[in-house]
Amino acid sequence: MTARKRDLLWIVPLVIALGVTAWWMFRTSEGPHVEAISPIRRPMVQTIVTSGRVVQRRQSNLGPMIAGTVAEVLVDNGDRVEADALLVRLADDDALASLAEAEASVSESEARLARVQGLGRRMAVQALRQATIEAKQAEVEFRRQHKLFGTGAVSELSLERARRDRDQTRSRRISASLEVAAAAPKGSDVAVAAAALARAEARLTAAQVAVEHTRIRAPLPGVVLKRDVERGEVVQPGEALVTFAGDGPLEVRIQPDESNLAFLRLGQRALISAEAFPDQRVDAAVGRIAPSIDPMRGTVEVDLVIDDESGLRPDMTVTVEIEVGRTESALLVPSWAIRDLDGEQPWVLVAKDGEARRRDLKLGLEGDDLVEVVSGLSENDRVLSPALSIEEGDPVRVRRTRPAMEEQG
Repeated sequence: MTARKRDLLWIVPLVIALGVTAWWMFRTSEGPHVEAISPIRRPMVQTIVTSGRVVQRRQSNLGPMIAGTVAEVLVDNGDRVEADALLVRLADDDALASLAEAEASVSESEARLARVQGLGRRMAVQALRQATIEAKQAEVEFRRQHKLFGTGAVSELSLERARRDRDQTRSRRISASLEVAAAAPKGSDVAVAAAALARAEARLTAAQVAVEHTRIRAPLPGVVLKRDVERGEVVQPGEALVTFAGDGPLEVRIQPDESNLAFLRLGQRALISAEAFPDQRVDAAVGRIAPSIDPMRGTVEVDLVIDDESGLRPDMTVTVEIEVGRTESALLVPSWAIRDLDGEQPWVLVAKDGEARRRDLKLGLEGDDLVEVVSGLSENDRVLSPALSIEEGDPVRVRRTRPAMEEQG
């Protein structure tokens, strides 16, 4: 083999290697060819979907204020009752005995006051008249005896006897006057009798309250949803004996996560579907948002006002979809394409002039798969997937652009 041929054997591979290297360096400087995501613009609705229950606005658990033994249960599940109807009665023998004693005490005090104000006053007036007459007669007799004593017609003993009778009748007249004053409408006897009656009436009121504490009554017309007690059971104060629903409108109660609190507003529209009737939708609106958070569950209690409650029943399980935001022209990108979506500063990489560049975003409404970009992007930008091995500043070339709706994370 000649020297020329030997030179060609190593020159040709060298040229090929140099060409491949040059091609690789050229391609590297351009960056990889990738698919990018094109933001789209369309109407956007953000909703909160959660489950809840239908409740009676006036639903309550009724229980005793005292400990006791159940003597009688007068209702059953589903019974309709009127206001003040007796539902459950506790043992009340002691309370009824105290009530009878208090009633007797009131009757006795009333009689005593009536006697003081009526017969007692008449008797005191009559006694005063009699005492006045006797005092006048004793005064006349004393004067007569005094004159006779001056003439020596009577003894000193007779004069002293007349003086004693005069003084005694005077004392009786004064006592009778005091009795009349005491029996007057504002006299002390009337005041004492009236005070005794007031004490008796207070004891009667307390006895009546004690009896009522043994009764569980319906606070208003309604339906007994559930009876939780039987005759003979011993119950404690505050224990639920009857679940009661007063007549009134139904509403739906939900407990979404507290992270949704910033989106909730009074009056927001909602759609409700009951699990029993999944094909039926009922319109509703947010009527109440609890002012506090449940610390154990991290939820907030929300009540919805129902437009048409026909077909719904208390304690039904329902699915609720609340519209918390809407815009007619939103710039949207897939949520999975946004980096640090839940961080303080969400951002994306876009292909710009053959290079990957960072764009900080301000986000708006959030859907199931798409997120509204309020600022930081335009419809002409091309968003790079986080799945690509591309960092900020790397060269990149967009081979194909797909709308955001077609992209799948």
